Amino acid sequence: MSGAEHDSKGSGVFAPGIRRFLVGSACMGAAWAIPWSILPLYLDRRGFSKEEIGLVVSCDAWGKVLIALPAAFVLGRRATRPVLLAATLAAGIAYSLLPWMPSLVALMACTLLAGLAWSVHFVAIAPFLYRNSAAPERARLFGWSEAVHTGAAVLGALGSARLVAFLAPRVAGGEREALAIALATAGGLALLSAWPYARIVEAPVEPGERAERPMDVLRRERARLLRFALPQLCIALGAGLVIAFLGLYFQDRFGLAPSAIAELNAVGWLLMTLGYLVTPSLQQRFGYVGSIVLLELASIPFFLVLAFTHSLPFAIAGFLARGVLMNAATPVLKNFSMHATPRDARALQNGVTSLVSGVGWAISPRLGGWLLDHTGNDYTRLICITVAFYLLAASTTWYFLRKLETAERARLDDSAVAPNP
Repeated sequence: MSGAEHDSKGSGVFAPGIRRFLVGSACMGAAWAIPWSILPLYLDRRGFSKEEIGLVVSCDAWGKVLIALPAAFVLGRRATRPVLLAATLAAGIAYSLLPWMPSLVALMACTLLAGLAWSVHFVAIAPFLYRNSAAPERARLFGWSEAVHTGAAVLGALGSARLVAFLAPRVAGGEREALAIALATAGGLALLSAWPYARIVEAPVEPGERAERPMDVLRRERARLLRFALPQLCIALGAGLVIAFLGLYFQDRFGLAPSAIAELNAVGWLLMTLGYLVTPSLQQRFGYVGSIVLLELASIPFFLVLAFTHSLPFAIAGFLARGVLMNAATPVLKNFSMHATPRDARALQNGVTSLVSGVGWAISPRLGGWLLDHTGNDYTRLICITVAFYLLAASTTWYFLRKLETAERARLDDSAVAPNP
């Protein structure tokens, strides 16, 4: 057991290293929310087509594809703190420069750099939390990690909405320039996270956790890695088609202004934060896989409301409920993927998951934009395709991971009854 575990065990308070990580994660969450909320709207104001907007958004995912496995190999052998610091620096630079890029190619390059940084950051989270916590607190810790990130995203989205509304009538470039300034503030927030990250004191990487021959571990664990990867690929393919365009959905179908869309995203993240905090009780009642599948399936009726309604109140309700339910499965999945994976493969597990998620998001946004451009903004068709992918994700999660959870439970039961030598 690490020193970090001793610090937090039984006190109900997370260890200092964990608390500093959560503060840094909050800054990164606020930074992440700003481009997520308003980048497609900004690109729309610059006159780009939806296919071009999808192309820029997909470059973030290509960054994840390029760096996910190399980052996992590094994190399997090295401390997390310097990796987090490098990621925050890269994200800060990318977000600060992004709105001032003069061409589509330059915008794509900046978004690619941001994607590289975010992939490294996300790949680092789960192994760091698992390594620096005790078993009884992990369900709560993984829930809090997601809650802090999305809670800060609420503030980031609300702040950007207020900033755009304040600046738009006061700057020469109007709404377009106001959106650019708001996007640039994300860079400052990302750089701010370097202070708490630099002060993290973490548990060392234990010998059994080091992957001395990463490719050997990859070959040995390929079946387990694929069990987790395939459902995530289905989710990413479906989400990438439409999630990046939901701001434009509310603009095109209901005429909402950018500030109102950012505020709506903020409310959504606030509700997601509350959802993350109740997932430990769901996990305790239904198990890892049962909780994940239940939440994924429960989100689908609300997605269908988004597809077919032309009533703004119904669309808002569907948007908010869908976001809470679908995203509430995230901490359960992260916790289970670490729990069911050997120590020397945990960083690799996170890297492979990030890689396949990046592949889905790299392919789908451009395709989604192309479909919208060529169907007269037919969001109904696009959302229905996403629903089909989500149904496939729930099915593959149940099929591939239920047996793995049963085997893990049996292994733990055998360990508990085995006599001490």
